[in-house]
Amino acid sequence: MSADPILRKGETLDAGEYLTIRYELHHVLLPELADMRLVEFDRVEDEVRRGLRFDKVRRFLEQIAGDHDK
Repeated sequence: MSADPILRKGETLDAGEYLTIRYELHHVLLPELADMRLVEFDRVEDEVRRGLRFDKVRRFLEQIAGDHDK
C-alpha cells in the first residue's frame, strides 16, 4: 500500500494541509506503528506493509474503518 495519506470520499485538501498530514504520517505515525511492529514502513519505496503484530489489532482497525464510513 502506498504511504500517501488516504482521504475520505469527497474530501479534499489544499497543498499546505496535504503536506502537514503527509509529514505527520511519514515522520510520526508510521514510525511509531513500525516500532510497535504493527506495520513495516519502507521510506525508500514509500510503502506500508502489515507488520508481525498486525493481526493482533485487526479487530480494532476494522472498527475504525466501520466508524470512518459512517
